[in-house]
Amino acid sequence: MEDLIHLLSDVVANQIAAGEVIQRPASAVKELLENAVDAGADNIQLIIKDSGRTLIQVIDNGKGMSFNDSRLCFERHATSKITTADDLFHISTKGFRGEALASIAAISQVELKSKQIGEKMGTLVITEGSQVKEHSLTVAPDGTSISVKNLFFNVPARRNFLKSDSIEFSHIEEEFNRVALIHYNISFSLFHQGKLVCRLTPSNFKQRIVNLFGAHFKDKLYPIEQNSDNIRINGFIAKPENAKKKKSEQYLFINNRYVRHNLLNYAIETAYSELIPEGYRPAYFIHLELDPSTIDINISPTKIDVKLQDERLIFGFLNSTVKKSLGTMSLTPRLDFDYERGLDFGNIPHPTGQITPPSVTRDPHYNPFDTPGSGQSFSSGNFKQDKSQLAGWEDFMKGIKTETIDIPSGLNHDNTLDISTSEPGNEQHLPFLTIGNSYLQQNLFPETISLTAGNAEILQELKDDFRKLGYDIESIGRTQFAVNGTPNNEERSVTEIIEDIIESYKSNQLEYHSEKEKNIALTFARQQRSLVKPMTSEIEVKEFLRQLFDCQVINTTPSGKKIIHSLPKEILEGFFR
Repeated sequence: MEDLIHLLSDVVANQIAAGEVIQRPASAVKELLENAVDAGADNIQLIIKDSGRTLIQVIDNGKGMSFNDSRLCFERHATSKITTADDLFHISTKGFRGEALASIAAISQVELKSKQIGEKMGTLVITEGSQVKEHSLTVAPDGTSISVKNLFFNVPARRNFLKSDSIEFSHIEEEFNRVALIHYNISFSLFHQGKLVCRLTPSNFKQRIVNLFGAHFKDKLYPIEQNSDNIRINGFIAKPENAKKKKSEQYLFINNRYVRHNLLNYAIETAYSELIPEGYRPAYFIHLELDPSTIDINISPTKIDVKLQDERLIFGFLNSTVKKSLGTMSLTPRLDFDYERGLDFGNIPHPTGQITPPSVTRDPHYNPFDTPGSGQSFSSGNFKQDKSQLAGWEDFMKGIKTETIDIPSGLNHDNTLDISTSEPGNEQHLPFLTIGNSYLQQNLFPETISLTAGNAEILQELKDDFRKLGYDIESIGRTQFAVNGTPNNEERSVTEIIEDIIESYKSNQLEYHSEKEKNIALTFARQQRSLVKPMTSEIEVKEFLRQLFDCQVINTTPSGKKIIHSLPKEILEGFFR
């Protein structure tokens, strides 16, 4: 009988483990930054090149490693954090599994320099695909410098799954923010392509939030604090009016570790349930201190997901604490030192006599479709409609433009039929991405917006495309932009719109990685949902149908939802009996 089962080699085993721990460059950044914090460093530098593909380097001034430890740290399950199984229930450090460096070394070329305080010489270790190429003494400053070069060089299939540089860097920035936020007593620096992106000096929690996410956050936050025998909560939550419809800044920490926990997130969001519209999400930066023996942080290799022993108790405590802060802060009067009495008009006397409302006259026979060239050109961009697109629909469109549309009664109180679309099509944006010159309205006073470093990089990449679609955006700093013009139908805050567009673009990147124009057009189309209104007049219905049948795909939305439904005449008539 032939034996079929065999032991995997260390190289293959390490590459398998690396697939669980190191999913993208940001994963390596997380592990290296956490190691630097565990080393007791008070100054940490992160240096990135080509969004982590070419280089990820972390330099710290921590306690460093000995000659033997510098070599042993690349072995699987080599750790200084735990000794027995009982230690797993009293973990107070970031790393403890002994998998991070072994996993990183299995899929990259690593150079480590480390020196303990008080030692005369440091240590140099060079590895390539888990194979140690050099282990020697060297001159080095106190602390540790570790460089990860050519990530996934020996696993090309994994490298091919990486997204664009801007997307990968945004993930790196997110990991940087998670570590830097809660360790606000440590100095952090982030460099990308040789340029300083962010430098943080030791501060308090609120100042670290402002330094990372912009000065506009300073006036958006309520403090939150509550203590009991077993639970301590502190941090900041965003005011209800600053909730966002898309992804918001939500950071939950337990014992100085960023974690994901759906139940605790639900506890926070439900505290806002009566204060913000459905579908909106509040920002929060909350730190919980719990007994380490009541937490299991060993349920996933990335150590982000955790299990809590007293979930219901913590849920109620957190929910009530957030509600208390929202109630207290919203009712507390605040002095406004900028208030001017000169703007107080005092008591306005009640008018005497009859009030006559203004009247508006209109021509009931006016029809914009009767004007020459209507529906055939866009004067702002000189975009000529190709009549060949109307092939097969000419007779139908002629009927729409000339015949009367009967609007059934009985559906609305004002005898009108609402016709609306929940998701505008992206085809109207595609031509502008090719020829430019969309509708644009210049602002009298440019609006300044501040973005995170990762989002600023994406906006720099998409700035020309934004311009073609009606946004005149000018870079005035590393992460600041001036918005000189916008499309003439904008109703929301420009900052909110642009942040939402960038977040949608990053999400769509997963689906449309190789089709940039399609991604952008779809993103803009989805962002216009809030502008869609019911149509109650015959003219609006005709224009809607004209635009719909001008599309190449008329039966589904960009998300695949059905637009046109065919119903038998008997069923349709039955709706209005």
